[in-house]
Amino acid sequence: MLLLKKHLVELVRSGKKRQTIRYWTRPIVSPGQISFTPGLGKMKILSVEELTGYQELTLDDALADGFSSLPELLAELKRNYPQIPPGKRLYRVVFQWPVSLTSTPTPAVVRTKAAELQKVGQAPINQDVSKKSALPALRGESDSDQGLTGSESTAKFEPDYGEGKCEHGGMHRWQKEQLRDWIMAKSPHHS
Repeated sequence: MLLLKKHLVELVRSGKKRQTIRYWTRPIVSPGQISFTPGLGKMKILSVEELTGYQELTLDDALADGFSSLPELLAELKRNYPQIPPGKRLYRVVFQWPVSLTSTPTPAVVRTKAAELQKVGQAPINQDVSKKSALPALRGESDSDQGLTGSESTAKFEPDYGEGKCEHGGMHRWQKEQLRDWIMAKSPHHS
């Protein structure tokens, strides 16, 4: 979790603030991580760089931090850290906000999620669910919507709404529903 003071949250919302300067014993976020910030929600951490001190900060840092000058940034840091905390080091954290979390999962990610569900239920996996071509069917799109014909045709995902396993001995109904819901949540076509 990356906490920001309310006036700094407003700078992020306005698009002016894209980084923050922090004193930490060690980084509490890492590049690529999706972090939660109250008042903003999710943000992606792009980089975390240790600095030797304020002398490394530049006008570019001040601008990226939402301030119009380096003295403004330094004044804010001195307000937040009147004394340098013992045992703490200075870090520059660059982030992206807002973050789009609706990318279509790759076939490998879908297979991994399906395997997790299969492990929980100890049921063999229905291979059609783990194919990328099942994604359009899960979104409710037809082959013609995708411009596909013949052998390019998408695999159809038919959830088993009966009791227990599907007729082919595949996944349990609840596993299919959970996998379908997970894929739908990751699909850019459904927010």
